[in-house]
Amino acid sequence: MQQAGSRFGGSRSFKLTRLALIAAGVAAASVMMISSATASPKQTATGTIAVTARTLVLSYRSGNDVVRELEVHRTLTGTFAGTEVSLVHNVTSPDGSQDLTVTSSCNCTVEGRTGTVTFSERGTIDLNGIITVRRKIIDATGGLEGLRGTLYASDPIAAPAQNYTGRYELD
Repeated sequence: MQQAGSRFGGSRSFKLTRLALIAAGVAAASVMMISSATASPKQTATGTIAVTARTLVLSYRSGNDVVRELEVHRTLTGTFAGTEVSLVHNVTSPDGSQDLTVTSSCNCTVEGRTGTVTFSERGTIDLNGIITVRRKIIDATGGLEGLRGTLYASDPIAAPAQNYTGRYELD
């Protein structure tokens, strides 16, 4: 009968290295299976965002641009339901187009869980009055801890509410 050492070939250190690599591979596969079992699949988000109050905090000129800092209060309906406060940095160029940089904090409910969601937003308002915004979740606390996702809105700024769509994951 052949010995196990000669049947599988190689030195003892080679065999130990190969055994360690196999064990590491099994461990990595187990971690991947566990992590994918706990993360929820991406879900579709839809709803509306409506401004309920707007306060001009500061206005100044920067070259030919007009810069306005605003505090905006909004109500969200749909997948993300609740109220939020936003700090808006609005730069209006001489042609009338606007660039927006926004941070928003929403006391929201998603899938029956309540918490605070913080969004970082970038957007524009074009010469036709269409606002286009990308809202990325940068933090979530309370029952929404672990929430990740991005929402998009593109509608007339003069509409009573803008529609949003997007994708999210909730651990």
